[in-house]
Amino acid sequence: MLHATIQLILYGLLAGLSPLALGATIAVMQTGRVRTLGFGAGFVVGQLLTCTLLVALGVAGTGSSRRAYPGVQAGLELVVAAALIVLAVRVHRRGPVVRPESGERARRLLDRLGRVHLATVSLVGLLLGIGGPKRLLLTAFAGATITTAGLPHSAQAGLVVLYVALASVLVWGPVLLQLFLGSRAVGIMQSLQARLAPRAKELTVYALLVLAAMLVLDAILTISS
Repeated sequence: MLHATIQLILYGLLAGLSPLALGATIAVMQTGRVRTLGFGAGFVVGQLLTCTLLVALGVAGTGSSRRAYPGVQAGLELVVAAALIVLAVRVHRRGPVVRPESGERARRLLDRLGRVHLATVSLVGLLLGIGGPKRLLLTAFAGATITTAGLPHSAQAGLVVLYVALASVLVWGPVLLQLFLGSRAVGIMQSLQARLAPRAKELTVYALLVLAAMLVLDAILTISS
């Protein structure tokens, strides 16, 4: 249970650190609380459905949810750690990306979001919650970790909730902030985003390397235990 929880936390944090999800959430926040709540709910539901489906498929494929596969868990961790190190090197070598037109794009996006229905915004959140290749891959790794941990269904459900909470933290966090603080939450999130933007490259590299090191360490502990 402990090793699976550690893995789920790492996968969830990696999936949760998504500039796209944060940027989309901040954009929707400027259109009002109702649309923001619909977007956030759609995102969380999409992430929850995807993870639950992958866990169910994994249980059906292994034929038993009580049998542990520590070798598979350690192998997944080492594969993800290697991918994170490669990605960190690529990010470090990449030069700064200058996008002078980003402000205009943001204004156009905000204008469109202000005209669409609540159902459309919720559907956008749902699709983003399901995710692109990165989020889907991490959710698949999370599902495989839960499936191969040999845990009862109640513990599996708890790990699914833990992963979804971490993987969507940059969405439901700002949504709750706006529900309590109203329009002030938009300014807070925009200020935070502006402060992090100049150091985004360094923070990304450090975060990737730290997560990779923790995955390798946990893989070693899993194999030796």
